[in-house]
Amino acid sequence: MSTPDGLRLDLTAHHSEYLPADGGIVDVVAAVRAGPDGGRSRHDGLAEVILLDCSGSMGAPQAKMRAARRATLAAVDALPDGVAFAVVEGTSQATMIYPKQRRLAVADEDTRAGARQAVSRTSPHGGTAIGRWLLLARDLLGARPDAIGHVILLTDGRNESQQPAELKAAVEACVGRFTVDCRAIGTANGMHDWDGPELLVIADALGANPVVPVEDLDLLAGEFAAVLDRALTRRTADAQLRVRTSALARIRFVKQVYPTIADLTVRGVAVGDRTIDFPLGAWSPADRRDYHVALELDAMNPQARRRAGWLSVRVDEAVPGDETPVDVEWTDEIELFSQVHETVAHYTHQQGYADEVRLALAAAGEGRLSDAERHLGRAVALAHAGGHEDKLRQLERLVDIIDAAVGVVRLKPGFDLKQWQPSAVSAPQTSGWVPGGPPAGSGRSAPAPHPAPEQRVPPWEHCGQTHTSPYCAECGAHHESPDGPPPDGS
Repeated sequence: MSTPDGLRLDLTAHHSEYLPADGGIVDVVAAVRAGPDGGRSRHDGLAEVILLDCSGSMGAPQAKMRAARRATLAAVDALPDGVAFAVVEGTSQATMIYPKQRRLAVADEDTRAGARQAVSRTSPHGGTAIGRWLLLARDLLGARPDAIGHVILLTDGRNESQQPAELKAAVEACVGRFTVDCRAIGTANGMHDWDGPELLVIADALGANPVVPVEDLDLLAGEFAAVLDRALTRRTADAQLRVRTSALARIRFVKQVYPTIADLTVRGVAVGDRTIDFPLGAWSPADRRDYHVALELDAMNPQARRRAGWLSVRVDEAVPGDETPVDVEWTDEIELFSQVHETVAHYTHQQGYADEVRLALAAAGEGRLSDAERHLGRAVALAHAGGHEDKLRQLERLVDIIDAAVGVVRLKPGFDLKQWQPSAVSAPQTSGWVPGGPPAGSGRSAPAPHPAPEQRVPPWEHCGQTHTSPYCAECGAHHESPDGPPPDGS
């Protein structure tokens, strides 16, 4: 579908259409692609807030604070005229750096110069209360409800000046108000004081963008400029993935699986009978994201064919999106129902890797080092099977790899959780599926189904309604031929 300002979002569904007769899960990868709209960004429709960590740890060493100031100045310099913006000092409180008043400025030559002077005077002091920083960003962006809100969050530490429940409440209060890009400063020797799972909670809830560790401080300014450049191309603030199921299907979960894994299930909002919208965040013309939709279906007799549901992307409630059907057939032929679509296999393999790293970090945090080693071994085997050399290099910071193929590893001596944080935030970052590419890990693959265009049939009655499509919109029953009765489902 097209957004009100012309950006086009297209959805393609990939799944294996066969189920065992005793029922099961249909795994669908919904690939959403944004097409170029040929238009230009409206900078007066954008609003940017930079949350700059100025806590005391940013002065140890002072190079961190200097790099953070340079990065913020680079972002300010890159602001085009017309963009609403603010820079916030983050410590145990949230304080305005520029402008001094709690409001957004509008970028022009004078305001950029004023912001540069104010940022240059910042110095490290105090604690870290990220929840308060986020709430101030929410209040600032709330003054521009018509704008596409975006936040750059830079930190080198964890939320030590607040209780976890306070941060959680602050994040929930910001959901749907803006998207955030997190950049986390570490050191060249791989030591990080920030908390990976903590930043992932923020990122997942506020746009599901990757959390990026930065160890080479000389690269920080380029990171800020690149993040801002992407934000300036946004055309819509919050698209929605709509999942409409027939009576025979239930949603088990909905996850974003590319470019990073984020569970959207609890974010779903019911908008009608068996219809739920899941937030997809802001979109630019070149964006591509993939989503894993799992539908649970009951048992049926072999060769029964039904429509489990429909998927669509929506931006404007008044403009209906084109629906993509999900059709399934029950079978007792193991050669059919055991097949896994190659797109689904590509992402479930990477989800398995992310789960093992998460479990390893949790075990290490509780002092269960043998369990952590075992989970990291499994992660190594999955990364090796999937050909993910980048993930193997990340894990080699934590373990000595003895046999990657079977996952035999040994934890490196001098265990320190500060070295684990980059692995924690990098694990959910995935490689996108490429048609015809090498298979991910093990498992059988089936070619993508190519459903025929929806055909109109003579009106027929089912579930108390009249239908002109081959499938009942209530229960998903298939009208097998224009002249024959619909199946009874027995």
